[in-house]
Amino acid sequence: MAAEPFYPLPKGAPEDKEAKPKGWLYHTFHGGFIVHTVLILPWLLGAFVIIGALYLLYAGSYVAGTAILGLVSLQYVTTPKYWPEFRQLIKDMDPRCYYDHCELHLPHGVEDIKNEKSMLCYHPHGALCVGFSWNGAHAPELKHIPAKWLVVDVLMHAPLFGRILRWIGNVGGADAGNMKRLMKEGTNIGIIPGGFEDATIMKKGSERIWLKKRKGFIKYALRFGYRVHPVYNFGECDTFYTFHWLAKLRMKLNAFKIPAVFFFGNVFMPLFPRTNINMHTFIGKAIELPKIDEPTKEDVDKWHKTYCDALQVLFDKHKAEAGRADAVLEMW
Repeated sequence: MAAEPFYPLPKGAPEDKEAKPKGWLYHTFHGGFIVHTVLILPWLLGAFVIIGALYLLYAGSYVAGTAILGLVSLQYVTTPKYWPEFRQLIKDMDPRCYYDHCELHLPHGVEDIKNEKSMLCYHPHGALCVGFSWNGAHAPELKHIPAKWLVVDVLMHAPLFGRILRWIGNVGGADAGNMKRLMKEGTNIGIIPGGFEDATIMKKGSERIWLKKRKGFIKYALRFGYRVHPVYNFGECDTFYTFHWLAKLRMKLNAFKIPAVFFFGNVFMPLFPRTNINMHTFIGKAIELPKIDEPTKEDVDKWHKTYCDALQVLFDKHKAEAGRADAVLEMW
């Protein structure tokens, strides 16, 4: 069943007076499904393309194997450029319409997010970063806010999927070098502090985040004098069923940058998110951090606690509005 054509404009978001495309692909479930297909399949199949090509070479199919490896290698010998029409098409087809409801809330108005030195911290990661993607990097309500949305660096270099991310243009690697460069320039950034660990502890119906030991983003924010916005995605935990046992073992794999999350989503397409979810993303009020060139451990601990407290307040204040009045935030 197709979703409503448009979701309510969040309080404080600027009115979008541009003409919106019409048709069976735009702002419908069909369009949302196609966007998910275009992004999810290359992400999942990129590695298998390489493995398949190597197998063909091993089996004696040298022409086919070499041709596939040659095509894949193009993204490493050429520089994929930002493709604005591709990025706009994703927004026009509205991936939010894939879900029963997916909405971004700006309780403090979009003006609370400045055009520079703002860090948007999304929780939780989930299995496939639904809230971060559709209510963050591709949210039309935030298109007037210049920002770079950072993902684990390996994705930027992944076969097929890495090229798609570069076409989108506003996505970058979350490696320390790139993060420091962007913050030195004062560029707004969107991040998921919990990373792979967030995904590892994911359990359907449980609001879990990995944050107690994740303090590096606060250290960077202090060093470069950033304003930090806590952001919470209600409904992210319902996008997939997950294997949530053997947590300690899987956490050890995360230490080597190996994702250790096993998930099952849509009953007909297990690698796709479930459609019958209500996603509500709330962007909290900015926390003004001082600029400290060399923050001490005490400085980081102090402001990390301030951040955790603000995130808890955001969660408790809006959980009923998100339809999860009895939810409890678990900070791991």
